[in-house]
Amino acid sequence: LKRGQRLHVIVQTPRFTDEYYALYQEYITERHADGDMFPVSVNQFDSFLAQPIEFARFFEFRLDGKLMALAVTDVLEDSLSAVYCFFDPKDKYFSLGRNAILWQIQHAQYLGLDYLYLGYWIKECRKMNYKSQYQPMEYLVDGQWQQQP
Repeated sequence: LKRGQRLHVIVQTPRFTDEYYALYQEYITERHADGDMFPVSVNQFDSFLAQPIEFARFFEFRLDGKLMALAVTDVLEDSLSAVYCFFDPKDKYFSLGRNAILWQIQHAQYLGLDYLYLGYWIKECRKMNYKSQYQPMEYLVDGQWQQQP
């Protein structure tokens, strides 16, 4: 979070821009070329993230005006729900993914909300392991919330 203090966060309504798409394309190509989101397309980006849904927000993380990360987040009655985050894959200083999560935790607290949901989690999925680093962690099993030991 200390490093991230240099980042300026701007709240936006979801929409398509060339700037967002370029960062998304670079992120997916660098980090997820082995997944089903590759290759990237304008239609895929637009339908997945850029729909102007009433409760959805784009949290832009900027450094001196340059878009460094974008956290797509739903603002719900009792929580924030982290839908997706993409960031400059070349950055080695800010830990942009972690910074976005920590910022969203603080933002939820600022709004008086109880939770930040990090979304769908598959314990065995290496690319989702980061979610278990944020404690306390609860997960839903057979309709019951359970605390991670």
